[in-house]
Amino acid sequence: MKRIFKLLSMVVGFCLLCASFFGCNSTTTASAEELSYISMRINPEIELVVDEEGEVVAVNAINEDGETVLCELELIGMTAEEAGEAFTAMATELGFIDVDGEDATVYILVEGNDTELMEKLEEKITEKINGFFDKKGIFGKVSPEELEAYEALAAEWEVSLKDARMISRILELYPEMTVEEILALSFEERIELIKEDSVKNGMPIDLRNEYREAVDAVKEEYAELFELAKELKDLETQLQNESLSEEDRALIQEEYDTKKAEYDELKKQYEEAVAALKAEKSEKAEEIENEIKEKAKERRDEFAEKLKEHEDKLQEQKEEIEDKIKQWRENRK
Repeated sequence: MKRIFKLLSMVVGFCLLCASFFGCNSTTTASAEELSYISMRINPEIELVVDEEGEVVAVNAINEDGETVLCELELIGMTAEEAGEAFTAMATELGFIDVDGEDATVYILVEGNDTELMEKLEEKITEKINGFFDKKGIFGKVSPEELEAYEALAAEWEVSLKDARMISRILELYPEMTVEEILALSFEERIELIKEDSVKNGMPIDLRNEYREAVDAVKEEYAELFELAKELKDLETQLQNESLSEEDRALIQEEYDTKKAEYDELKKQYEEAVAALKAEKSEKAEEIENEIKEKAKERRDEFAEKLKEHEDKLQEQKEEIEDKIKQWRENRK
């Protein structure tokens, strides 16, 4: 938590001084500059952070079904394509993919600074997941994530659809932050926040929603803090005006110093309040995680017989089914 608030402090400080400014898994060390972001969605939805070698260094569930799948997996250390196959296989085992259906889709999003690397990652993941569908005799395919829902936000924030999605995701993970603070971050800093949450701040979705609502209430209580941040930024801009007289500069500097002292005190109180909220919610995490594991077990038992029947049928009609799947996927490109 300290690291998160340290980063938050750096962002706000940069704004002021420069005037432009649950996971079940652990993480490994990697430079933020080498990291890429991947999301995968069936209905279970998860996100991965991978290093420059394409190895998974952090994992997060995005929705409750994603939690159910992830609690049965350890994806850290796998390649992105291996993680994609493992995620799809477990989603199938838990009944999130209908093995007898004819339109299973895994939506993926790959984002990073190296376009060529992103294309290769997406190609490898697609090939691996489609290979799983072929092997298991499932009419399934990989498609790019649909981002139309983020068009309004992308226009409002003047960013790409992918960036709008990532910013929205960070707001879910860090409701204590503001849009302006996240917009001021580089891609590397944004993805570092997502990686950080995977380990130090991850919590079950139910608790995360409770936490977000509680933080919104605290934000209202400390509305003066956010107003002061805007005023300080405006004063800092004024101080950069070289045509100011010494008298006017001194008056503005005095006002800035007074407001900065007020801001620092309120910020300290705000951070303490948010930290207390997170600690309170985290105490309930273990109990909820056990409930998630039980839910996964129930789903596995529920769909085990259907999965076995499908596999028996596949053995009897393997070549015929494989040919039909390949033709089906070809027709949907």
